[in-house]
Amino acid sequence: MLRTKCTAVMIAILLVLGLQLAHACTWAVGYFYQVTVLRGRVVGTNILLFQYVRWLRQSFIRKSAKLTLYQYCWPCKFEDTVAVKTVETDSNGKFDFGALGPGHYTLVINEKTWGQTDLYAVEVKNLPRSTDSVTIDVSPNFPDCTGGHEFIVKMK
Repeated sequence: MLRTKCTAVMIAILLVLGLQLAHACTWAVGYFYQVTVLRGRVVGTNILLFQYVRWLRQSFIRKSAKLTLYQYCWPCKFEDTVAVKTVETDSNGKFDFGALGPGHYTLVINEKTWGQTDLYAVEVKNLPRSTDSVTIDVSPNFPDCTGGHEFIVKMK
């Protein structure tokens, strides 16, 4: 009986020591949000209770958020890359990158008041329907990938 318990404890210890740190939420590499233009608004909140309800967390506008567009590269350091264009959201959380050439980009959003950065892979291309606007929810997400980090495309 004692030997069985000791064996079970030893197995448990070995399993715990053998585990590596795993992130419950990872985003797909190489998945691009397809748009014809890159304009819209940035929303979100980091207030935990509001993050559970999508429409509520998306009712918080993010003014003065800095959006920087880079040519897509993976893996890479954005500090070593020249930005294609940088804009800042206005008092209503709205932004507009204007005319962009077709291609693959990485959109980096720095939310100044939180000190948080969010990344989105975006492809600008001709589509059957043109993009009216995008809503980007920069709310922090939960470990199961819910509760934020949304890129919602509205087509005309």
